[in-house]
Amino acid sequence: MTPRAMSALDDGLVFADPPPPQRTPWRPVVELVREPPPPRPAPSTYVAPDSRRAHGTYVKYVVERCHCAPCKEANRAYEAERVRRKRRRDWQPYVPAGPARQHLRRLAAAGVGLKTVAHLAGVSHGGLTKLVYGDTKRGMAPSKRIRPETSARILAVTVDQADGAQKVDGRCTWELLDDLLSSGYTASFLGRALGSKAKVPALQVSRTLVRASTARKVEDLHRRLAGRPGPGKRSRWST
Repeated sequence: MTPRAMSALDDGLVFADPPPPQRTPWRPVVELVREPPPPRPAPSTYVAPDSRRAHGTYVKYVVERCHCAPCKEANRAYEAERVRRKRRRDWQPYVPAGPARQHLRRLAAAGVGLKTVAHLAGVSHGGLTKLVYGDTKRGMAPSKRIRPETSARILAVTVDQADGAQKVDGRCTWELLDDLLSSGYTASFLGRALGSKAKVPALQVSRTLVRASTARKVEDLHRRLAGRPGPGKRSRWST
């Protein structure tokens, strides 16, 4: 008997045995049955309607989520090319946007706007807007980097490619007109040759800024008439 038990007997204390541990009631073992995984969704067969983005392009696949066969093939080709380029040590996913932005500003000073550049370069107008002005709604500054192919397309656009309502410098146009006027072509003759429908055609061309389409017409007219004497004397409009 331990000293503690002996002391407890001397004091008249009795210690009860600790209660037995409670046994967990028996439960039948239930075999867990795994449910089959959900079926994979079928590949998308959505075909986007016709728009300014042609089918069979990566942009059509990404922006309009077109899953026609040509668009899916274009996406696979793009991903394969991207992986191939990443394996190259000299691969440059982005280039500085400064040169392209400066080129856009020079084109704008010559009267070629962003919409015209977007059409000629085959890039989005929204991307050019963010490149020059940034995203004011989101408080984002102008883009600092762009894709190399986008930069190359922008830099390839020249003022000579604009042939619509864009404004270009009129000095070159008037040099050609003055040459024709000095050769004997009258202002009314040149106005009629440029498409004037007035009863008395006149040469109504600004000396500062002219439409790009007018500039192209004057170039074509000068190419056809240069070196040939005109039917009349020099007009007073040439001064």
